Amino acid sequence: MFDHLAQKAQVKAAQTAQTAALGLGASLLLAVGLGFLTAALWIYLVTVSGALMAALVIGAIYVGAGFVVLAVLSAKRRSAKRELEKIEYEKQKGADIQSTLQQLILAFVTGMQAGRTGRRG
Repeated sequence: MFDHLAQKAQVKAAQTAQTAALGLGASLLLAVGLGFLTAALWIYLVTVSGALMAALVIGAIYVGAGFVVLAVLSAKRRSAKRELEKIEYEKQKGADIQSTLQQLILAFVTGMQAGRTGRRG
């Protein structure tokens, strides 16, 4: 049984390492490609309008892309926070229901005991 679990863990670790290596390679290729695309855009914009306009356009593109990424991350973080709050609320709600049920049972038992004591006395 433990051999099976160890083999599963080993396969999972190998898959994770392979995914990480491929992701790193893809990121490196994307960075190199982005560098060449930026250089090509620079050359085109310099020939069309001048160096100042080329710098402004490329800078604006990168700043805009950065703001978009930050907005996506912020939305993702807010969504995760809301999900955690929802889970916590559901837990609390379940605890409240359980507490109320316990109080109801306690009140019932106390009432039954008081009724028995009242009949005897």
